[in-house]
Amino acid sequence: MKHLSISIVLAAATLTLATSTIANGQSADTTAMPRLEGDTLSGRRIVLPDDAHGKIAFLAIGFSKNSGDATRAWSDRFKKDFGTDPRFAVYPIAELEAAPRFVRGMIVSSMRKGTPAAKRDRFVTLFQGTEELKRFVGFATSDEAYLLLLDANGRVQWRGHGIFREKDYMALQAAAKKLAGQ
Repeated sequence: MKHLSISIVLAAATLTLATSTIANGQSADTTAMPRLEGDTLSGRRIVLPDDAHGKIAFLAIGFSKNSGDATRAWSDRFKKDFGTDPRFAVYPIAELEAAPRFVRGMIVSSMRKGTPAAKRDRFVTLFQGTEELKRFVGFATSDEAYLLLLDANGRVQWRGHGIFREKDYMALQAAAKKLAGQ
């Protein structure tokens, strides 16, 4: 009887933790993300999560011009904390499939001009797979950043979305430190 009570308490605690984690916009389970094939602003072909293998990767995904400020704020803050640590990689991602084909080149050129050369090799532009990616990140509005933290094997360990707020960033920072064993 005593073992049954302990099992019930442990099960309730696990369920509470999982519910709390999901309510805070974080993934309670590890999931494989869809393959994202695109080009960096430096012109290099990239496939995620494959190209990030072996690194703890932070992906800040935007689906509109207005989401650019949000993805930039999240990416810059994460780079400030983890950018010098070789175990980490940051990938700002602009999903541009909805942009008319005849203006895509101008959009990418403008983004390239507005991005320092040192950041262009990991800034990814996507022109395919929008609907699958939107389903995966739980897309709700185009003006927010959609955030994924991948472990070194490319599995999602944390997810969130929104505009940058320091109090929300703390959960991402804690998840990243946990993955790095800090």
